[in-house]
Amino acid sequence: MAEPDAPAVRRLLSSAFLPPLLLWALFCAALGGGVALHLHHASGAATEGIYERAEAAAAVAEHTLLRAFEAVQSVHDLLQLRQNLLEADEAPGAHAIQAHIANLVGNDRFGIIQAGVVDRRGVGVWGTASGIAALSLADREHFRAHMAEGATAGLFVSQPLLGRTTNRWGIQTSRPVRDLWGRVVGVGVVSLDPVALSRGLGRGLNGTAQATIVRRLADGAMLARSSGIEARLGEPGVPDHPAVAAARRAPTGRLAHRATGDGREIIGVYRVPEGLPLVASAAFTLAEERAAFRRAAAATAVAALALMALALQIALSSARGRRLRQLLQTEAERDPLTGLLNRRALRARAERLFAKSTASGRPVALLLLDLDHFKSINDTHGHAAGDAVLRGVAEVLVREIRRDDLACRWGGEEMLAVLRDCDLRRAEALAAALRAAIKEACPGDIPELRVTASIGVAAFPEHGAGLDELTKRADAALYAAKRSGRDRVVCALAA
Repeated sequence: MAEPDAPAVRRLLSSAFLPPLLLWALFCAALGGGVALHLHHASGAATEGIYERAEAAAAVAEHTLLRAFEAVQSVHDLLQLRQNLLEADEAPGAHAIQAHIANLVGNDRFGIIQAGVVDRRGVGVWGTASGIAALSLADREHFRAHMAEGATAGLFVSQPLLGRTTNRWGIQTSRPVRDLWGRVVGVGVVSLDPVALSRGLGRGLNGTAQATIVRRLADGAMLARSSGIEARLGEPGVPDHPAVAAARRAPTGRLAHRATGDGREIIGVYRVPEGLPLVASAAFTLAEERAAFRRAAAATAVAALALMALALQIALSSARGRRLRQLLQTEAERDPLTGLLNRRALRARAERLFAKSTASGRPVALLLLDLDHFKSINDTHGHAAGDAVLRGVAEVLVREIRRDDLACRWGGEEMLAVLRDCDLRRAEALAAALRAAIKEACPGDIPELRVTASIGVAAFPEHGAGLDELTKRADAALYAAKRSGRDRVVCALAA
């Protein structure tokens, strides 16, 4: 293989084409990254949009269901009132209620197609449909639900059944009928048309959306569907339907599962209407909905490339600038040796702290710490050791106070701490613990070196109302500690 021509390589490297080609390559890399990021977020937004549409459809389904069952419950209340009137020998009132119920059913109001009462044996005693009298419903699940052991005390909803008197598919809703002493004397049955209920579920739905109502029982029997319910009537339910399984965990939420029949990936939303043993859900076929997103993404990607690349560059520049400002702000506020706040930063923060404390009346304490015989440490062990001691003491100080307290290198070997919501007694105890921690920590890691500190304590409101006043009083207490032999805590005298 021939060796590369060195002059040719040098000419290429010095060519005027190289910088533009390099910039073009960088531009392409940035362009690709921007488009990928955009499509990723757009993909997530598209999926979120599907969920939002499903949430709206589920809310419509729930509203439709609640309206229908509000009418159903009203009829059940009338059936109970009829029983009470009969027991009170108010036959005219009972007949009036029966006529009113018959009128509701006859006008097909609210999708109610039949109403009636059966006795404890399951034999019909009255109903809007002809032939209900003496007809036995003892084998129906909506009767057994109230008469078996562990009977349902409230509303029970059956799967769609073919009526024996109406010869129409109906959702049988049942509720116990009680006498004046609260004993169950029969069961009220109100039949709801599943086709009429289904019509109200599909408002505003398009594409692959499907709204359904299923029983909140293990069988997951389907009661209504926004489209094609007629073909599904009489079919067995889906055991542990995904919406039912999810409803056991929470009354509302999102669904993601595969269809049991064809394995399609389904996403949607379910809601459990308050007080009803049912689940309303709205779901979309993900692949078909995502196909629309893919078409839209392909149509907009070319037009968005330049803008996305520019936006990416602006974002990166903004992030770098922000990071630089944060670093500059940190350097401006912190003591470079100890990492504690410097005086200027402490004054700014303490001013806000004292203003809040003055307004709220909450106490504030101040600790002024000075290392004992620090000059001899520098003279004996050198300034590097002295710096190490200061750093170690600063670490102890930060560790001993709370995270939202303020710690500052006040100057030289002096350090100051401002303690929020801390009274004089607690501040004195904290100062004593701090003094002991410094003595035990061996800051600077010099085995033969014994480091101690004297601490002056002052508090608001006892000793002043601001940083300068408290610092002055703490300074006086600090010097009292020095005069008393050092390595001790002294509180400022009361004003």
